[in-house]
Amino acid sequence: MKPIYISLLVMLIGISACEKAAYLTDDGLHVAEVNQTTYDYLAAHPNHMFDTLLMVIDHFDLKDEINNARTFWVPSDYPIAKFYQLKRGLVLEADANASYAFNDFLEYIDVDSLRSYLYSDGQHSLNNAKTSYTAMDNGTEIDGFAFNKQLQPQGQWSYQDVYHLYYIKTRGEPDETAPDGSVRVDRNDQADIRIPCQTTGIKTASGTVLNVLTNQHTFIADFYPSAESGPFIEDLEGGGLRFTYSVKFKPASAYTGASVAASSGWIADAFKLDAADIPGLIGSSIVFYAIEPDGTLNGTSTANAPGHWYNADGKVVAWGADARLFSEYNAAAFTFNIGQYPDRSAVGDTYTIKQALVYTNRSNEKIRVEFVFNVTII
Repeated sequence: MKPIYISLLVMLIGISACEKAAYLTDDGLHVAEVNQTTYDYLAAHPNHMFDTLLMVIDHFDLKDEINNARTFWVPSDYPIAKFYQLKRGLVLEADANASYAFNDFLEYIDVDSLRSYLYSDGQHSLNNAKTSYTAMDNGTEIDGFAFNKQLQPQGQWSYQDVYHLYYIKTRGEPDETAPDGSVRVDRNDQADIRIPCQTTGIKTASGTVLNVLTNQHTFIADFYPSAESGPFIEDLEGGGLRFTYSVKFKPASAYTGASVAASSGWIADAFKLDAADIPGLIGSSIVFYAIEPDGTLNGTSTANAPGHWYNADGKVVAWGADARLFSEYNAAAFTFNIGQYPDRSAVGDTYTIKQALVYTNRSNEKIRVEFVFNVTII
């Protein structure tokens, strides 16, 4: 097993070094059809992005099933390594002297967990995706999957419409994705798990369409109930909104925590803007703030901008002796990354931290959307 461990170690180091790098890269694929079976194509990848995935496939003897699938939403080695690291960390947290080999990990995985990425009901890709959800059936008890395409905010490099393909696990009522790319989550419902693809529409000689999922996906774990629930949505005076989330994560010796996806559709409605235009307005007509415990707005980022560190009372502080939690906002993805200062929280600790987006419209009216995170260390 030594080569496996070395491979995983290199992979995990790579994840740590590149976790904030862009995952959408163009490797120069010009021909969508390849003259190899699905299994052989994954095995022959020049960057060995699927070696660990093939170990999982071989463990369950699913080579023929992989080749016969009509669509395979492919997790690369990075999502599998993230889940292995997560499971190993939990084992060592319970017993620092325990061991957790990759064979233990393989024995933990249920075969239907891998089958939840395989579909025989059609060839699904960006070419036949709609902005609305298209439901899929993978034939397992892990159900509730769909796919769609979502319009992306225009970048400086192009004024053409750009769509990304998403593999979706619905939670509660399906979210609505509008033609402008905005996502609306029903009030007091959980946001769906939306996993973007970094490559889509590769057709293998065995008849499978491959859509490779983002490296930020966590294998299997993303399909189970999240540590984040909500939001509870309230109206504010002047047309604004307040989103309140319950967020839970374990204490750790790392800057780990949870991600919270905000509803771009609700935010766009409150501001009376197209969701695709909102990321480009951050820092000009839309300002990102922390909300101090006394209700005042603090526009100075003390974490990765826009973002803030907070003390135990929910007050904005600098990174250092008083810091407990941070919340950093990814404007393009409408997502908050909430984490902790290492070794500074214990099971049972609770915190409330708040942030806001304030839009000044053409009539010089200020419209506020607030985000309240009630964090419990479990």
